[in-house]
Amino acid sequence: MPKQVIIALGSNLGNRRNWIIQALARISHNKDINLLNVSGIYESKALTLAGVDSTKPKYLNCVAHIETDLKPEQLLIALQKIETDLGRKRRERWGDRNIDIDIIDYDKIKYTSSTLVLPHPQTQHRAFVIVPWYEMDEWAELPGFGAIEKLAYIFQDQVKLR
Repeated sequence: MPKQVIIALGSNLGNRRNWIIQALARISHNKDINLLNVSGIYESKALTLAGVDSTKPKYLNCVAHIETDLKPEQLLIALQKIETDLGRKRRERWGDRNIDIDIIDYDKIKYTSSTLVLPHPQTQHRAFVIVPWYEMDEWAELPGFGAIEKLAYIFQDQVKLR
C-alpha cells in the first residue's frame, strides 16, 4: 500500500518559481511517485544556521502531498537526484540554492538514519512549511506535535502567498 508523504520545496536563486515548477514536473513524471496535491507558493526570508538573514535572497516555498511505495531512503535518493539534475550544488549547509526538496513527513512514522530524520527536524518552527501545508490540508498533523492549525495561525504573518 502506498505511503502518504509530505515534501517541501524551496528556492532562493534565479527564477525561483521556475525551479519549483521544474522540480514538481520531475516529481510528477517519476513512475514511483504519485503527486496528489500542491500548496500555493509562499515567499519567506532566508533561514541560515545563524537564524533569519534579511541580507540573503528570499525563498519561494511550497508543500506537496505525494504517495509512493519507495522506502524513506529510496525516496530521499530520488528527490536528491531531481535536485542534482536541476543543477543543485551542495556547497554549504543551509546555503543559497536553486532548489531544495525535503521530506517533511513520511506516513506519520518516526525514523532516523545517518542521512534522514523523520519527521523533518524543526518543522514545527518553519513558517514556510507549516503555512503552505495548512493551506493544502487544514486537518494535517505533524507527528509529535499534533494539528498544525495552531502553528499555522502563529506563523501566518511570516510568509506571503506569491
